[in-house]
Amino acid sequence: MEDNKNIKLDANRSKLVAMCEGRCPQCREGKMFKYPFWRADKFSEMHDKCPVCGLRFEVEPGFWFGAMFISYANTVGLLVVLGVSIFYIFNDPPILYYIIPVTIMSLITVPFNFRISRIVYIYLFGFVKYKPIS
Repeated sequence: MEDNKNIKLDANRSKLVAMCEGRCPQCREGKMFKYPFWRADKFSEMHDKCPVCGLRFEVEPGFWFGAMFISYANTVGLLVVLGVSIFYIFNDPPILYYIIPVTIMSLITVPFNFRISRIVYIYLFGFVKYKPIS
């Protein structure tokens, strides 16, 4: 029987998988964030550079301000869906029944929204080309 140690699998991540995992847009291997998003005290801590390929994540000074627009769009979309759901499920309840769940959901999703907006922003507007590591 032949030895299969020399077989190399194509383990390159797709762009979508790399975005979902929060990986570097250049090599798709290194993680952009230091800690998992459920660490509420450290969800926003990013590596300055990719630990694998050395890409500087903040492409230019103030680069991440643009991610706020994506974060805003995510939050508005979530709140519209939540508000419409409350309206139809509870048959147009009083205003307090909208305010409490909307506030709670927007606070709960802050770590996820922060990360996903930065990931989407660097992939769309960072103008970083994919260079697989060989």
